[in-house]
Amino acid sequence: MKIYRALLIIAVCILVVSCTNNTNLSSKKQVTHKTINTEISKHDAQEFTVLSEIILDADGKDAGLSAYDLIRRFGGKRPIESPDLYPGNHTEVKHILEDSDNIVGNHFVFLSHRDKDRDRNRFDITDRQRNEIKAYDRSIDELKGFENETMVYKWKFKINQDMQISKRFSHFFQLKAKGGNDKKPMITISGAKRRGVDVIEVRHNPDNNKGTILDSSSWQDVQGEWLSVYCRVTYADSGSIRLIAQRMSDDKIILDVEGSNLDLWRGASNRHFVRPKWGIYRSIVETKDLRAEEEIVRFANFRVSKVSPQKN
Repeated sequence: MKIYRALLIIAVCILVVSCTNNTNLSSKKQVTHKTINTEISKHDAQEFTVLSEIILDADGKDAGLSAYDLIRRFGGKRPIESPDLYPGNHTEVKHILEDSDNIVGNHFVFLSHRDKDRDRNRFDITDRQRNEIKAYDRSIDELKGFENETMVYKWKFKINQDMQISKRFSHFFQLKAKGGNDKKPMITISGAKRRGVDVIEVRHNPDNNKGTILDSSSWQDVQGEWLSVYCRVTYADSGSIRLIAQRMSDDKIILDVEGSNLDLWRGASNRHFVRPKWGIYRSIVETKDLRAEEEIVRFANFRVSKVSPQKN
């Protein structure tokens, strides 16, 4: 009898460990009745309950799954828009890799090549290039922002020291509608030249109106530096955003946005949504302002949460 009980206890323990490991492999973590508490959410006065959290982390150079497999596990079958995945584009080089450093540890490395990369398989488009990951229509709903929902996005990124930008767009983050008038992104974090000065900026594009710069900082503030970003958005015709980008080396706030009554919805049905996009998406019209050398932007610790704001 004692031997039987011992074997039963061992079997139960094995089952618990197995279930725990399977949960960790899913990249989807359900959290309820907890208030987010991170190193930068202290800048957000809004408290909320976390309904779900989806995680994407690199697992190390030459270890575990490939970068592409990790991203697909996060976003679905086709969340990657890298040149090497499209025949006829720049297929001989993988454009998202993994690496590690002593600041953030394991992370993803996004590459861009001015004279070789194009925008997916759109070879009729010659004025821009793209290397991005995204949520899309076949991603799980926890990655999509529907009307009147509040989402929190957190990640880290580092622009290489020598990267050059032009007067045109160089996007590193987009919040883009899927459905309705969805041609332009609603929110971007971008690099651009403004009156001859290189800046990094947060830009808002209202529906059928000229875009507005919500905040900006010197490009020199971010070159070669890891930034930790927190972005809370409520998707509505009169929506709101709280965005903080903080330099990790000295905790300096680089971008600080708090906006309400903003046009942050494009949808025309209950299946339309807003999705995040990260990577390098840039204009190459002003070639003279961009280096021919390979550009690198590093990303780490993606977190996408649906939250329910708590009433004061």
